[in-house]
Amino acid sequence: MSKKKSTAAAHARQRAAAERAAQMRAQQQKQERRRRVAIGAAVVVVAVALIALIAWAVTGNDKPTTPPEGATDTYGLAYGDPEAPLKVEIYEDFLCPACGAFEAEMGAELTEAADDGRVFVTFRPVAILDRSSRTDYPTRAANAVAVVLDAAGPEVAKTFHDLLYERQPTEGRAEHDDDALVAMAVEAGATEADVRPGIEDRAFEGWVDAATDAMADNGYESTPSVIVDGERIEGESIADVADQLRSRLG
Repeated sequence: MSKKKSTAAAHARQRAAAERAAQMRAQQQKQERRRRVAIGAAVVVVAVALIALIAWAVTGNDKPTTPPEGATDTYGLAYGDPEAPLKVEIYEDFLCPACGAFEAEMGAELTEAADDGRVFVTFRPVAILDRSSRTDYPTRAANAVAVVLDAAGPEVAKTFHDLLYERQPTEGRAEHDDDALVAMAVEAGATEADVRPGIEDRAFEGWVDAATDAMADNGYESTPSVIVDGERIEGESIADVADQLRSRLG
């Protein structure tokens, strides 16, 4: 091969190497730009998440806990004579099947005993099933009781309470919507205009949350929890608990 041809070939190899190097630099620069964009996007996502978390902490976790008019200071709906010789408290969740069974077993007898002055009953609606299943019905139902209590008083609220159990939905199936809750409240004796806004807007949701927290703070983890004169009735079944309560009623 002549010297002239050898020199041309060398120049061609140098140009090819330079082109490859330029392509590699361009590719590296392109990847660096992508990396910077990705980092910037990730920073934005984190910032948005932090803003959302702060907003939740400031607003979403600060629901008013103002009690409804007529509620007890233990987050309850009271029924009967406060001077009655026997005091009964019942923690209940309106979606809880065992609570429905207890109400079916003892509801009428407790009402009769309260009307006779033998017992003072405090119903304490909570929403524990909201926290363990995909539903908001316990909160909506307990809030509705609070709304009716606030707007129409304890007698109407007690009637509404009883209707909620009489027509208790099956857990995991169709539940009463707000219109149905309003209709039952009106059937119990409330005025629609007085209760619809609070039922739809969940006016006492913060109070229901506080009631549910208070249940745990007081050491109760399940519903129904039935407390007689400060002592919880323990039983192997709802029928057992009902029988023990029945014997205390006399």
